[in-house]
Amino acid sequence: MSEFGSFTDFQLKSVKIYPRGGSKPVEIKQLINTFSYVESVFAPFLSATMEVVDSGGLLQGLPIQGAEKLEIEVLTNASEEAVVYTMVVWKVGNRYAQNQKQAYTLGLISQEALENEVNRVQRRLEGNPESITKDLLNNTIKSAKTVYSEPSLFEVKFSANNGRPFDIISTLAIKSVSPQAKYKEEATKKDPNAKEESGSEPTDKKGGNNAKNITGSGGFLFWESKRGYNFFAIDSMCADSESSLKSSKLEDITWGPYYEKIANQDDGSDDRYTIYTSTFQSELDLLTSLRTGKYSSFIAFFNHSTGKYEEYIYNIQDSYDSMAHLGGQQSISLVPTDQISDLSKYPTKIMSFMLDHETYYNEPGIADPEDPNATNPTSTADWQKFYAAQAIARYQLLKNQSCTIVVPGNVEICAGDKIDIRLQSKLPNEEAKDENYDTESSGVYLIREVTHTYDTTVGTNGRFTTTLRLMRDSYGMKDKVSNHGTK
Repeated sequence: MSEFGSFTDFQLKSVKIYPRGGSKPVEIKQLINTFSYVESVFAPFLSATMEVVDSGGLLQGLPIQGAEKLEIEVLTNASEEAVVYTMVVWKVGNRYAQNQKQAYTLGLISQEALENEVNRVQRRLEGNPESITKDLLNNTIKSAKTVYSEPSLFEVKFSANNGRPFDIISTLAIKSVSPQAKYKEEATKKDPNAKEESGSEPTDKKGGNNAKNITGSGGFLFWESKRGYNFFAIDSMCADSESSLKSSKLEDITWGPYYEKIANQDDGSDDRYTIYTSTFQSELDLLTSLRTGKYSSFIAFFNHSTGKYEEYIYNIQDSYDSMAHLGGQQSISLVPTDQISDLSKYPTKIMSFMLDHETYYNEPGIADPEDPNATNPTSTADWQKFYAAQAIARYQLLKNQSCTIVVPGNVEICAGDKIDIRLQSKLPNEEAKDENYDTESSGVYLIREVTHTYDTTVGTNGRFTTTLRLMRDSYGMKDKVSNHGTK
């Protein structure tokens, strides 16, 4: 460990900006007030902001024109070695000038973000989404950073249509399915309370007479962290190290546990694992959940090559047990009450898709791999049946509980890691005697976004804090049964 007295101390060792044209770098650390570095599992590149107080005419004298490289070297209490951030300028904003001094904010991003804007992909792409992602990063973006990834269950083939590399990979992430995912089709069970009409079979709210149930899970995330690029299934990211849904290529990092302390009370715990503040942005939005098809969707598929039409019902409760979950919640269903029926039982989103297995299939036989008469079907079929509703529901489920916490700075924490938090029980003192923690809100979360903030204006050694934006798909702690879905 370093010689810092506090876990929030840091030293800004160097901030070098490299002028356009290859001139020698300029040291500007004495001009920096704050530096905030951001990673997110929903962002394909790193970003940062730097507040500069400039009395030396850097903006005009250098001058800053955009795309200048910056190297920021910071020493903290969390690591023996200094961490180095290498980014480029994409924006100058919030400029305030008075007399001989001016202040402004530099917007910084990864170099690859700029490369993405000037590269368009015009060729046909074929193979596993994992291999396509690596090809775009290595050969189109020409990034030298490490790529951590796992394969998708299905192969794909499509035209890039002059798309940008990151846009293509983001589209692939939605279409990708964990190789451990399990699927099942069966006839829809009829509602025994449905009314029978003369001359027809009973119909119900589940979508019609011919709809079949389908299960499964879908969806990948693609993002950049300080370790490199990442392309993994949501189920792999939520699974613990012993789960069969965990990819061997994904390093399982769970930080903590971090504890929320009672004010003015010293319990002797390690101050490095203190939660300064916690805020819950979202815990329940039933209307949005129903409209986005989080619980159940009706999907119609039409194959224009064969004229085949199919209807399916996807109910997330049927697939819930086969997914990996961060909390202890055992059910996602909305238990019916005297006022409402079971809202999670019936489709609330209707979708229709055109299936096309034939466009890139040049053989004389049948391309559809589900056709029993196909002797040599295509390996790059149109797999929308297995990800369209599943991915939508999985992404929405991951946002069940959203929380933001602020902890002592730790440069090693990255977006995509997990964290175990313990929040104080909010029950009355008598009821809280048996349980010190809020068991519904405590537990393991996925780190959606991490912001490392270095403020040089506080104290002699500055103040370094880490803000974590967390999310998870289920309530409660793994070793305790959650009340959600049971009451």
